[in-house]
Amino acid sequence: MENNQKITPDFIRNLSYTDFVGFINQWNVLPGSYVTLSKWACFSRLNKKSNLLEIACTTGFSSRELSLLTGCKGEGFDLSEKSVEMANYNKNKYARSINFSYKVADGYKFETKNKFSHIAVGASLGFFPDPPKMLEKCISMLKDGGYILASPFYITQQMPDNLIEKAQKIFQITPTSVPYKEIMKLYNKLEIIFEERNNLVQETEEELNYYCKSTIGRTCEMLKIDDADIYKAMYERLYDVKKMSNDLRPYQMYSILVLRYRKSTYPNRFVELF
Repeated sequence: MENNQKITPDFIRNLSYTDFVGFINQWNVLPGSYVTLSKWACFSRLNKKSNLLEIACTTGFSSRELSLLTGCKGEGFDLSEKSVEMANYNKNKYARSINFSYKVADGYKFETKNKFSHIAVGASLGFFPDPPKMLEKCISMLKDGGYILASPFYITQQMPDNLIEKAQKIFQITPTSVPYKEIMKLYNKLEIIFEERNNLVQETEEELNYYCKSTIGRTCEMLKIDDADIYKAMYERLYDVKKMSNDLRPYQMYSILVLRYRKSTYPNRFVELF
């Protein structure tokens, strides 16, 4: 994993957020986790004949689990080398049978000879510098009749400024802080085949600690780390990440979306919204 860099508590603290996720192999899941994946698979008719692309895959959770669930093949990409390294590690350790590949790439410059039946964006589009441009890039890679699979956050009440500032420091990006209608404008040229709007429930202190203990314990085993100070630095940083996500939940909801692209109707909308 880290061959040239000495692992110290300061090294852990100074990693970028995305590289920290990759370094500890955090399964950086989409809103709704396995439940969202199951609904995507069902309502987009994802199956063993499908060809799936995961955008901003981090450590590969969504595509790996969808492939295990449905038998679909495909690929994923992310800007973080550490995250992509862990996506391939996870595939080989937890899902050796799937036909999936992961590589480092910039979303705007990503090139492939394939056309995809499904593209999973999760909640990631809002974190690209130009979300509409990235969505247009995704649509250009879809087969006619293909699906965009999304699960965006949106706010139900105004977030306090100090909470947004704290989240910016921890995640190194601004958390989603716009309401439902503003979020949905991004997808208004696509057909909504399925939508479900969901509340978020905060995790308990016991649940947060158990998650962090499980994840950092695996990191130490994987990287053969037995230094208590390094363990503490990793645990505390992951706990801060999880605690921040937890603190945002009272202000947020998320939608599970299956969106269809058809050349015959795109970019018009001929059906009402409900």
